[in-house]
Amino acid sequence: MPRKASMLRLILLCQLANVLVAAPAHAAEHEKLLLRPPQGFQLVSESKTDNEKNTLLLPRGESVDHWTERLTAQIFYKMNDVAPSAFRNRQEKAAADTCPGARFKTIKTGTENLYPIAIWSQTCPHAKPSGRQETNWLKAVRGRDNFYLVQFAYGFEPNAKQIRTARKLLDATKVCDTRVPGQRCKLGR
Repeated sequence: MPRKASMLRLILLCQLANVLVAAPAHAAEHEKLLLRPPQGFQLVSESKTDNEKNTLLLPRGESVDHWTERLTAQIFYKMNDVAPSAFRNRQEKAAADTCPGARFKTIKTGTENLYPIAIWSQTCPHAKPSGRQETNWLKAVRGRDNFYLVQFAYGFEPNAKQIRTARKLLDATKVCDTRVPGQRCKLGR
């Protein structure tokens, strides 16, 4: 039985990798977002416009209206002129305006795999519409062709182990470009 479960997880990861790294015809087909969801997460919704693609994953058995953890990946097509730190600043301002008492913490800024990145957390003590606490761990990456945002959210105050899980997920998430010699476009372990 464990072999069957691990095979199903591998199939899901392969399908999800195709969903998350696939680019529309007007976007560069060589730039990819590499993201491995936590075990037990499943694709819940996906939407695409000419400007962006949004992918939402939740733990099995949870719904958009009733979730404890949430993983969102967004690709903003042709938005390669925004610095991740400027994007973070705009996100924080918007969150502060809509959530009194919001808290923010910069985790990491710099360059990763030749791309500018920013990782931060933001906590809203009473997120709308649920009214419960929501803590988001976010990673923004400015690619050569597109802009990428990955969010891992908890609908509660995460403990130290859960914080490590979120940080590990964001650290492992990468953007790569097959046109760049030496860039590894494979998911790590």
